[in-house]
Amino acid sequence: MNKSINRGNKKVYIRKLLILVLILSNILLTSCDLYVQEKYDTENSFEQAATNDIQENLESEESQNLPADKQNTEESVEENIVKLDVFNESYSPSDFQGYNYWVLIDGKPVETYSRKPEISFPKPENYSLVQGITTFRGNNFRNTASFGHVEVTEKKLEAIWFTKIGYIDTWTGVGWNGQPVIVKWDDEVKNIMNIFPAKKEKDNLVEVIYGTLDGKIYFLDLEDGNPTREPIDIGYPIKGSVAVDPRGFPLLYTGQGISEKNGEQGPIGFRIFSLIDQKQLLFIDGIDPHAYRLWGAFDSVPLVDGYTDTLLVCGENGIVYTVKLNTDFNLEKATISISPEIVKYRYTSPFGTRIGVENSPAVYKNFVYFADNSGLFQCLDINTMKPVWARNVTDDTDSTTVLEEISPSDVFLYTACEVDKQGLGGFSFMRKINALTGELLWEKSIECVYDTDNNGGALATPIVGKNEIDNLVIFNIGRTGSKGYKGTLLALDKNSGREIWKVDMDYYSWSSPVDIYTKSGKAYIIICDSGGYMRLLDGKTGKEYYRIPLEANIEGSPAVFGNIIVVGTRGQKIWGIKIK
Repeated sequence: MNKSINRGNKKVYIRKLLILVLILSNILLTSCDLYVQEKYDTENSFEQAATNDIQENLESEESQNLPADKQNTEESVEENIVKLDVFNESYSPSDFQGYNYWVLIDGKPVETYSRKPEISFPKPENYSLVQGITTFRGNNFRNTASFGHVEVTEKKLEAIWFTKIGYIDTWTGVGWNGQPVIVKWDDEVKNIMNIFPAKKEKDNLVEVIYGTLDGKIYFLDLEDGNPTREPIDIGYPIKGSVAVDPRGFPLLYTGQGISEKNGEQGPIGFRIFSLIDQKQLLFIDGIDPHAYRLWGAFDSVPLVDGYTDTLLVCGENGIVYTVKLNTDFNLEKATISISPEIVKYRYTSPFGTRIGVENSPAVYKNFVYFADNSGLFQCLDINTMKPVWARNVTDDTDSTTVLEEISPSDVFLYTACEVDKQGLGGFSFMRKINALTGELLWEKSIECVYDTDNNGGALATPIVGKNEIDNLVIFNIGRTGSKGYKGTLLALDKNSGREIWKVDMDYYSWSSPVDIYTKSGKAYIIICDSGGYMRLLDGKTGKEYYRIPLEANIEGSPAVFGNIIVVGTRGQKIWGIKIK
């Protein structure tokens, strides 16, 4: 009897405790909402005339230095803007409690924003007007890290050169996501750059540009790995990848991953350099006074819309930046300058305060796609800076989204998360989502080992197959073995998510695999791993043809130009590998 009474008292006590917890939670949520609203109201208490002036200035902007094949009329651009007549309310941002956003101009919120001229990114094959790979995964769809076709006869890999690089503290060599850009400059542009004379005189020079953890950006000849010019030294580790202007303008864009060196803190942010004389043209301080997260890294790699002369990049401080560059490039005078105008998108996540974005934004026309450390995935209209739809994708998502357009009404994205917030027993979820509405089309999961210092799951960007593997999407999932040092390369059917083939790898991998193709459309895959191996696989079956040791963990992602692969390792080397 006494035991029964005690159990009853416990139930009453637990109910009271739960009620108290709910009351306190509501008070806390209300306080947070009031704080955010109060901060907004304070920041918004500026004269309306100032807002009108800013908007008038924005509307009067004229696009400059347009590529010849992108000098569309405003009407033709208007036709390429995505405007949904019917919105799927189940993925509406307003459905999420705690999801708020602000558009900031000159650090102050504006009630409405309308970009003039409007942005509509081109098809991915038209992103770059210069030969090569100009940004992480090649273009605004983030669907390639290879340029040109390969000629494969022996199905082997051969190391043809390596270049030694350095370290800062424990940050050695090349880290995640660490992809080089590889560019064949137009001769007129090459001739005004500070390239070494012997390299400048070389016919068909192809330049490799690589940001590394020793704080330097290296410039190398693709053919022999020798320097083409002096490195740029920003002084602190670069964890992401550099990018160059897709119009062939001599502009270099780079983020920064770490602000500490030899125990002392330094500046951290995003930089733009002139590639004529390597002078810094812009520094965006990652410790942004308007950010809700005080972490200033930029692992995210930017995109540039050439038509509107606008740069797009995401910060780990939880801000999405658009920068109207106002580029003034004078080829005859060998000068380039910018006059940046910055518009910011700031938000709060319903899934936590870790709102930093480490993946690189993908763009379909005017829709921008990115996910953050809290597990919030957003589709943002870059012309209004308003969210279109949002989803909970379970966990921190550093893997960059890849887009696919079948038709204007059939646009899809592929994304996968890591195992961080979930902790022990967590899963990496691989998903196909309708990019226009946010509707989940299929989902597949795989259990991964959790480690606070070395996350499992997807940190690599997936392959969306083309040519003979146009039915496949291929995910690289790390730390899938019971002991956490193995990995899985998984090829799924695009339509159904059904497994087509699987490769169980001896070592896990954060490196993004690269799909390469012969002229006839035969597909091969290059995949690197933490054991220091680079492998050549059959794209259709996953069969391994060859592997080559590169001496150390390969966290960085390779890029391919013709038959030459370039990738850096944590072993303080950049390698040139020939596909035979």
